[in-house]
Amino acid sequence: MKTYRIKHVDAFTTRVFAGNFAGVVLEADGLTDTQMQMIAREKNLSETAFVLQPTTKKADMQIRWFTPAAEVPLCGHATIASFHVLAQEGLAGMKTEGQHFFRLQTKSGILAVRVEKNFHGITVELELPMPNFHAKKSIPASMLDALGIGSGDVEAKMPVVFDSYLYIPLKKLAKLGTMKPNFQQLANTSRSAKVLGVCLFTLETVEKQSAVHSRFFAPAVGINEDPVTGSANGPLGVYLHQYASSAGFSVASRELSDGRIEYVGEQGDEVDRPGRVKIRLTVGQRGVEKVSIAGEAVTVMDSSITC
Repeated sequence: MKTYRIKHVDAFTTRVFAGNFAGVVLEADGLTDTQMQMIAREKNLSETAFVLQPTTKKADMQIRWFTPAAEVPLCGHATIASFHVLAQEGLAGMKTEGQHFFRLQTKSGILAVRVEKNFHGITVELELPMPNFHAKKSIPASMLDALGIGSGDVEAKMPVVFDSYLYIPLKKLAKLGTMKPNFQQLANTSRSAKVLGVCLFTLETVEKQSAVHSRFFAPAVGINEDPVTGSANGPLGVYLHQYASSAGFSVASRELSDGRIEYVGEQGDEVDRPGRVKIRLTVGQRGVEKVSIAGEAVTVMDSSITC
C-alpha cells in the first residue's frame, strides 16, 4: 500500500468556497484505473485530477480526470487547480517566480499550459482543442422538457450547436437563473443524443465587463450541475466570436498586449459558487486559430489517502 497526497482546490476564483472545486492527486503513478475511479467517487467532487508521468516524450507531464462516475477526456478547472498546486509547492521546476511552460498529455491530445507565478499570485492558462461546431436545426422536445425550458426561451438569432457539448443560447438571464432541469430525464436524453454535457448561456450578464453567463449540466457522467466549466467556456468564446457579432449583438471584450481577444465568462452564481473564466482567442484572417482559458485558484484543504 502507498500513501498519495490529495489537495482540495477551488478554481476560477481568488476566494475560498467559490468557483469550481477539484481534487488534485499529486504523484499518482502506481494507481490503477479502478483505484483512480474509486478515489474520485470517494472525493465526490465534479472532477478529481491525477498528476502522472507522461507516456510520451512529446509531453512534460500527464493529467487524467475522473468524475464520481466516469473518466472524462478534458477538464479545465481541475487542470487550473493542478498547476496551481504544483506552482504553489514549487514542483515541476516552478520554485522561482516568472513564466513556466508545459506540454500536457491528455486524452484530448497534448495541450500547452502557461503558468505565471509572481508576488500577486498564480495564474494558469490552458490551451484547449479548437471546437468543431455542428449546427442543430432543432432541439428535441424531450431535451427541452428535461431542461425545463420552452422553445420560446431560446435565442433564435444565434444557432444551437454541438461539439462534445450541446450549446443552447437563451434570451434572458432570468430564465437561465430560474430553470430547474429534471436530471434523471436529462441524463437519459443526453445519452440517447450522445451528448456529454449541455451548456446554456445568455449574453445578459451579472457584471458589465463579462461577455457571457452560462450554466452547465452533465448528469450523464455524474455531474448534475458543474459550478464553473473551463472546457465549456473556451469553446463558448469561439462561439461568441463566430456567431454573436454577426447576429448583431455587442459582446464585452478587451485586446491583450499580444493582440489576442479576451472575453470573461460568468458561471456558478446560481449555485452560490461564482467563478470567472478568462477566455483568450488568437484570431487570424480566417477566424479563430487558437483558444485558451485562464484563471486563478485557492487551495482549501490538504489531505492524503492510503490504498
